Amino acid sequence: MTQLAVGLVAPIFNNMPVWAAGHLGLFADAGLAVTATVLYGVQNVTSATQDGSVEVGFGTPEGVLSNPEGTLTIVAGNARKLANGLIARRGLTSVTDLRGGTVGVSHLSEGTALLAAEMLGAHGLQPGEDYQLQAIGVASARWELIQRGELDAGLQTPPHKYIAEDEGYPNLGEIADYVPDYQFTTVNVRKDWARQHGDELRAFLSAVSRATQWLYDEPAAATALATEVLGTTPEYARRDYEHFASSRSLPPGLALSDAGMAKVIEVMHRAGTLSEGADWQQRVDLSYLPR
Repeated sequence: MTQLAVGLVAPIFNNMPVWAAGHLGLFADAGLAVTATVLYGVQNVTSATQDGSVEVGFGTPEGVLSNPEGTLTIVAGNARKLANGLIARRGLTSVTDLRGGTVGVSHLSEGTALLAAEMLGAHGLQPGEDYQLQAIGVASARWELIQRGELDAGLQTPPHKYIAEDEGYPNLGEIADYVPDYQFTTVNVRKDWARQHGDELRAFLSAVSRATQWLYDEPAAATALATEVLGTTPEYARRDYEHFASSRSLPPGLALSDAGMAKVIEVMHRAGTLSEGADWQQRVDLSYLPR
């Protein structure tokens, strides 16, 4: 068995293909002993992939495209549709109520920060001028601060989005209504590791691909597994599953979304985290995908 360490950002549905592949024995069948660890933060996954703490990171495309060393590469797609809602503290009723407030994000130059800026920008609010972005970490940490009234709002993924709604906290809008296509997460590795371990990487991606198709084919079993591995209720797992099944957010073939990547590049250019002349495609290598 080849040992393979995988880093995950948070216990969210995006990572279900990894847990499903383990559950179904697909990794073992491929000769892989996979250990998947939740690292609680996009930067933590990027850093762990960069320093070799994990061989494979289910992280963000921004983390690879803005990586100054240029040693990381995107080898597959993951979530391409967003399930986040902008959950606010009690007393706020609209996005414009966030003027002068603070919005919590995972990391200031990736994912939720860029998306929050897109959403609030549609209402004429600019970060640093009309409101502040604060790096808090994963959704559970943002949720704790929102409940205590110490954070005005944050983009929240299920199940925290559902929990907040059920407890009467305002949802100021769904990010998918503002950004319908966005390559939110990708499968990232070090270039040198991929060159040396191509067979193992192909076997890993093939197992994840088959597990992704299983999620769509077996809704009852997939929902039961989600309840277990996400540590949530059957009802929240069902709602989570239905969103991903209807949005087709997780591609069985692990392909990148052309529209989703174009939006990533657009918002990175606007945020100044990727120069206009950067050849970002040099940091994408889809040759390891299952055929």
